[in-house]
Amino acid sequence: MLHLKRLFFQSILAFLAVPAIVCPRNGMATPAVAAIWQTSGVPVSGTVVDAVIKAPVDFATVALQDKSGKLITGVPCDQNGHFTFPKVAPGEYNLVISFIGYRTKIHPIQVSGGTAPIQLGQILLETDSKALEEVVVTGEKNLIQETDDGMVYNAENDITNIGGTAADVLKKVPSLSIDMDGNVEMRGSNKIKILINGKPSTMLADNLAEALQQIPADMIKSVEVITSPSAKYDAEGTAGVVNIITKQSTIEGMTGQVTATAGNRSNNLNTNLNVRKKKLGVRASVGGNFNDRLGDSESDQVYFREENLIQTPTKLIRQSSAFENNGRSFFSQLGADYDFNEHHNLSASIRVNRSRNLSDRTLSTAQFTPSGEEQTENYRFRDIDNLNRNNGVETNLHYKKRFKQKGQELDVMAIFNSNASDSDYRLTEENRTAYITRLEQSDNHSTGREFTFQADYAHPFEKLGRLEGGIRAVLRNSGSDYNFLYSRSADAPLTEDPARSNLFSYHQDVYSSYLSYTLRWKEKYTLRVGGRYEYTSVLGDFATNNVETNLDRPFHNFMPNVMLMKRFSKDQRLRLSYATRIQRPGMNQLNPYRNESNQLNIRYGNPNLEAEITHNTELNYSWLLKTTSFNASLYWRQTNNDINQYQFPIRENNDTLNTTFANLGKNATYGTSLNATTRFKEKGQIGVNLNLFYNDLNSFVGRNRIYRSGFMYNLSGNASYRFVNDLSVQTAGSFNSPRLSLQSRSTYNYSYSLGLRKEFWKRKGGVSLNVENFLFSNNSIRTTVTNTNSSNFNLNNNYNRVVRVSFNYRFGKMEFKREKALEKFTGGEGKRKG
Repeated sequence: MLHLKRLFFQSILAFLAVPAIVCPRNGMATPAVAAIWQTSGVPVSGTVVDAVIKAPVDFATVALQDKSGKLITGVPCDQNGHFTFPKVAPGEYNLVISFIGYRTKIHPIQVSGGTAPIQLGQILLETDSKALEEVVVTGEKNLIQETDDGMVYNAENDITNIGGTAADVLKKVPSLSIDMDGNVEMRGSNKIKILINGKPSTMLADNLAEALQQIPADMIKSVEVITSPSAKYDAEGTAGVVNIITKQSTIEGMTGQVTATAGNRSNNLNTNLNVRKKKLGVRASVGGNFNDRLGDSESDQVYFREENLIQTPTKLIRQSSAFENNGRSFFSQLGADYDFNEHHNLSASIRVNRSRNLSDRTLSTAQFTPSGEEQTENYRFRDIDNLNRNNGVETNLHYKKRFKQKGQELDVMAIFNSNASDSDYRLTEENRTAYITRLEQSDNHSTGREFTFQADYAHPFEKLGRLEGGIRAVLRNSGSDYNFLYSRSADAPLTEDPARSNLFSYHQDVYSSYLSYTLRWKEKYTLRVGGRYEYTSVLGDFATNNVETNLDRPFHNFMPNVMLMKRFSKDQRLRLSYATRIQRPGMNQLNPYRNESNQLNIRYGNPNLEAEITHNTELNYSWLLKTTSFNASLYWRQTNNDINQYQFPIRENNDTLNTTFANLGKNATYGTSLNATTRFKEKGQIGVNLNLFYNDLNSFVGRNRIYRSGFMYNLSGNASYRFVNDLSVQTAGSFNSPRLSLQSRSTYNYSYSLGLRKEFWKRKGGVSLNVENFLFSNNSIRTTVTNTNSSNFNLNNNYNRVVRVSFNYRFGKMEFKREKALEKFTGGEGKRKG
């Protein structure tokens, strides 16, 4: 880390013509202003060039020292590698020449008496691959870092992610948890907004759990958890925002990486290439992923009749199910950015996704009397196949203008995403004698398109803070066409069922504007206030069972935002924030199409859903002490008009349950989040995270008022160590406590992993072994659901033991240009030549 800082510091000071001098005794950079300048002597000049290609090494640092090693002065080379010391007194000296990616060279010179200038000619610098590797590896960040709005998880520094997917990465992020079905929660809520590089993605909107399995972990640089988003962010996502940041190189030259993974649950191959030459940068990536998931479940559904508060069992229905999902996905991405000058930048990218998922599921249903006698005439065995194919294209165009005043910026962005999906559903039902009693077939074609236009402007005031404002328009259009056929025997022809056929069209347009003002005072206090106004237009057409339903429901919301932060000594911060968030119903929650693959649990959406509003309040304290960081939060989240799923019988004493969505009332969450990380012996790191919260539910299910409340928590941790022989080891684990909802209660779930990595070929290549949940082959979760006429007991087994071996290789040459280093530190405010 020290070596990395020294190299960047040298190059920046060299560009600013305030030389940084490296003392060979301790390797520390010393500003030239502390040197003693000579007032008499002769000019000494020379040119620093690359020893191999003989090209000038522009902006290298040249120090002049006496024979005892005492610093005299220093100068930077110009863009042609040329340097000059105006006056050097007679004597013997050493020139110390250094630059990023090259070995530091000591060049002795002797200055005799006289007035003639001394021309040293070319001085050759040899490249130092080890120094380059130190830039890549030694300069590691902590796994967890604090931000003004939340925290950042540096996924690229976690070797247990190698060869995995985005779902594996999110499992290890503080404040997040993922259940066995791939549903993501933030502080106990699954209503979050997930972005990729700060931009929305239709790939994540339709089926988040499946989409996360398609994104390679090797492409992810970090994950930003924003628990207190400013007004600049889209207000959607009641719990907060998760921003997945992918790897994008800004280093000049050509770099690339190939990663191949083989395992029992997933196999993938991913490649990426970054090319940057002066003002133009191009990046490309391509990859494929093969994953398999399997599991089984059992359930007992006990029906009862209630009289005088006494429940009398009437029958028992037992179901058992097994599934296997085989997923295949492919992606390719191409992006480019161009710096016209120090003020104007234009970037564009396109990503193409294709996926295919085959799900094979069996479901057997048996019915028993209260005494335990099976009613064989009611036995059913169902073989269900679902084949889903998705094609998606995501494009974006981004223009950034930096004004002469530092911090004054204009961002204009246009994004177009489209997704097309085809789903083939087949069901065969048999009785106890293996006679086919029913056939079902459905073909579904759905599309989704989203266009986003956004303009943001930031204006700093010299002593009055910073003002940000912007406008945004998001135009969404979704549609689906279900064609459902069935027959009651293998010989009968298939006929259409109008009740389960569906034509669906949905338009949601959101127009918004915001203002946000930030004031920093005495480098101790930060105040940010803002507000966001959003107008939503909802239009929907549903045609089911020859009945049309039309939606036309515009609504508008104003959502204030405020944050106050104080910095204390010893890197301590205290932050208080409040934000209003919104959660709009998704297409799957609105679509009234009836899924009857399980005849005892019919699922469908509710087109009459309204948006829910959440008030988030958080008090956060963070403390950085040398190599240890600590973060603690107290938060309160109040959701009104809460959108939730619930079950109810079709009619009293009926076997069949309906599962749908409704605005069920109020949901309050009170919690605390604790995070601590520490480094030891410069090569080790340990982190622990705890999220404890109390959930208070006050809702209506049908005509019944329900109160549910209880404590829940998530606990996770990680530890890593890098040995001197390029061997690394890392372990991580998480534990989620039992969960409760309005009608259900489920048991705990957990996951853990161990990773080993060996690097070779001067750290250009490496082999990793990762194992997950290796002690037991499956994770079982028991869930109890209570309704007005039945109690359901479910046991789900997910076989999640994972073993994978990954190989990766980095190639290419990195050229660390000084202006790029300066841009990293100053945000692009440095002057460029030409």
